[in-house]
Amino acid sequence: MSDMSMCPSNLYLRLQASPAKKATCDYHFFNTFFYKKLEQAISYKGSDKESFFVKFRRWWKGVNIFEKAYILIPIHDDLHWSLVIICFPDKKDESGPIILHLDSLGFHQSSTVFSNIKSYLKEEWRYMNQEVVPTDFPIPDRIWKRLDRRIEEKIIAVPQQKNDYDCGLFVLFFMERFIQEAPERLKKKDLAMFGKKWFRPEEASDLRKKIRTILMDEFQNVFKSGHISESSSLSSDLGSYGAISFSRLGGLSTNGLHFECHIAHAKEVRVQPEKFGSEKVT
Repeated sequence: MSDMSMCPSNLYLRLQASPAKKATCDYHFFNTFFYKKLEQAISYKGSDKESFFVKFRRWWKGVNIFEKAYILIPIHDDLHWSLVIICFPDKKDESGPIILHLDSLGFHQSSTVFSNIKSYLKEEWRYMNQEVVPTDFPIPDRIWKRLDRRIEEKIIAVPQQKNDYDCGLFVLFFMERFIQEAPERLKKKDLAMFGKKWFRPEEASDLRKKIRTILMDEFQNVFKSGHISESSSLSSDLGSYGAISFSRLGGLSTNGLHFECHIAHAKEVRVQPEKFGSEKVT
């Protein structure tokens, strides 16, 4: 899945995180651009490393990640997608955060992913220790004081894709299925919910049709008004692109329809349909 396909992916993530979804107030969803920024932040070697991290914190401004039950981070690297879920157990469990890595091809190096996510949590832990009273967190004081040593990691066995292009769909389906089945706070025994037979691979691949329908419905609504308003669910997802071709969205064939999105100003994106050839990218 290319950078261009991040737009519909982020739109779908936003829909998953909508208030109508089950207990999503206890989840925090980072978008598809976050992990690359995280890598840059933790690898930064300048003398102003601390201030650099403070600027990086704008990505979750106003959110105390340690209060959440789950943090979901899509990872895009080397033309492949996988998913990280950071789980913060219940205060009664007396255990630290657990980092889960879900990969439908086993392509991403889990050790590198775990190292990066651990570094991120440790940096945020150090920052929060300077700014906030530990009792503000649903984490036992004994665990909080040694949080940098209490972070666990787990490679999760999941259904595997049967081709080399459905990785993005699998990540979205991992998230959707997890939201449906996860308890309020994860306990180690709950890891049994995962496995190679968690769902049929075809269920993830079929998500392509669902996303296509969502996108087409959204754009049809846009055509009625001729623009995307600031309040539209598409606004922030399209705002980063000068043009979006549906034929390039992770294999989402759209029968030759090409949509040009012209940025008019900060609060509005004008949309015009345009016919093109039979190009199809999978």
